[in-house]
Amino acid sequence: MTTTPAIPLITTLASHSVIAKHKWTARGVAPIGYTKGMAVAFGRAYCKMKAGEPAEIEMAKADTGDSFRDALAHCRYQFTMLGMDNSHAGAAVLRHLFTLMFGLGMRESSGQYSEGQDKDGGNTSASTVETGLFQVSYNSHRSSLLLDRLFGQYVGSNDLQDIFKEGVSATASQLKNWGSGTGADFQKLTKACPMFAVEYAGVVLRHDRQYSGPINRKSVELRRECDDLFLSVQNLIDHGGFTTV
Repeated sequence: MTTTPAIPLITTLASHSVIAKHKWTARGVAPIGYTKGMAVAFGRAYCKMKAGEPAEIEMAKADTGDSFRDALAHCRYQFTMLGMDNSHAGAAVLRHLFTLMFGLGMRESSGQYSEGQDKDGGNTSASTVETGLFQVSYNSHRSSLLLDRLFGQYVGSNDLQDIFKEGVSATASQLKNWGSGTGADFQKLTKACPMFAVEYAGVVLRHDRQYSGPINRKSVELRRECDDLFLSVQNLIDHGGFTTV
């Protein structure tokens, strides 16, 4: 990955953030690479949103009101209780979605980019086995045309792995891919390329929130401190005049 001038500034913000020290329910403190990685991923997504990238525009759209499909609509009460308004498209909605994803990643993988098959799920086919930070499966790609586009853009990439891997020891069992074909390629890419995993999950959450048990049960820990970190990243990008991360 090419390091831009903004990245070390963002990772420093993340390292000193309140959320970096937070003990997540039943998970403990996040790997520092996860906190840094999510901050950098948000910064990159924010720049892409400002540049009009379709995936980021989709992630940052206003609450659709469709609680059957849209995670932001489904979790509206939780956001409202924290003073997070998602009624107007833009940076605030993108931050709030990343706040939800931060908690989801801790719930699903304990912030480990290399997480493989959900041992309790029992799925072993290439298209249904869950994988990566947010435990998504390849069959979710049907929910939006943007998802196949993202897959094509990131094939062969390991974007942000160097950041997300800090504090994580990937095991052979985690890195195992099940089945063959495109589904197996998806598993490999989701673990190798955290930026793909983040963008992919962000789009899925706006189109097919039912793929995620913790989202459905509203058991994801939503923390205002995450939004505080992402807002500080947004301000750093705006005030520093950065156009890419």
